[in-house]
Amino acid sequence: MDFQNPGLVWGLYAAGLLVFGILYALSLKKAGLNLLCAPLSAVFGVILAVIGARFFFLVPNLIFDGGSLDADTLATLRPDEMSFTGGCVGFTFGVFIAAKICRTEAKPALDAMALPGCVLIAFARLAETGIGFINLGEMPAFLPAVWPFAILNGWGLPDFSVSTLMALAALLCALWLALSKKPSAPGYRFESTAFILCSVMLFLEMLCTTSSWIPFIISFIHLEQVLCAIILLILMIRRTIQIKKAGPLIVTALLLGLNALMQFVQDKPYLFPLPEDTDIALLSVIVFALTAAGLIAAWFWAGKTQSSSVKGS
Repeated sequence: MDFQNPGLVWGLYAAGLLVFGILYALSLKKAGLNLLCAPLSAVFGVILAVIGARFFFLVPNLIFDGGSLDADTLATLRPDEMSFTGGCVGFTFGVFIAAKICRTEAKPALDAMALPGCVLIAFARLAETGIGFINLGEMPAFLPAVWPFAILNGWGLPDFSVSTLMALAALLCALWLALSKKPSAPGYRFESTAFILCSVMLFLEMLCTTSSWIPFIISFIHLEQVLCAIILLILMIRRTIQIKKAGPLIVTALLLGLNALMQFVQDKPYLFPLPEDTDIALLSVIVFALTAAGLIAAWFWAGKTQSSSVKGS
């Protein structure tokens, strides 16, 4: 795949990293943490982000597509041959390592990174619009075929843009973090941000029909969606252990199951007793959106349960 605009791609990556470093330094200063964490996080974050993104790209390539490993395959840094979710996981570990080197508590450092991380994600997802025919889908009829919902393809026609919508979601999450003044337990701010963004991505990935690499694991299931679902479960399991109540975890598991079931219905509608005039595409969007909203609601339910437990103790 040839980049449509390589200058846009690398320029937005560089700009995003610069803005991240400045915002993270300001967040660290406000939290009374070591400012050295900011440049170290940028360095270790980028290195581990590339490793994580390549790992989650190469493993399914080897397993499901019979790919082979060679020096050129391992050394490539093409953004269209990387897993975005895997890159986010790697970058988070980079921030964690930087905090340890600076002898700073990891949870407060990750909390301080939440807002700058959202801004960095927005830059990175906007950069994807310069890569080419990637992370696009058919335009839902009820959405306007204009930016940020759509971008123009090579024929001047609008394609649904998962990248720009995810960038918008990240910016809205950053705004929420900026306006949120309520104190919370260490780590909750970061985990809430990760949970919200994974829930949104779980929804948007289902609308994506194009990718430069293997977008599926089994028939119709997107790899990025599976990674997001795993992260959601891990975060909710941790929260369940803390609050000692399984309700939010059960709801999370049921919603993820409903999401997967709807994908199966979308792929093989003839196996289900649906009315003949059912608009499968619209039904799918509605179900995916509701499951994403339900997941976020379950997370804040768990947070409210934790707060009630603390007050009652």
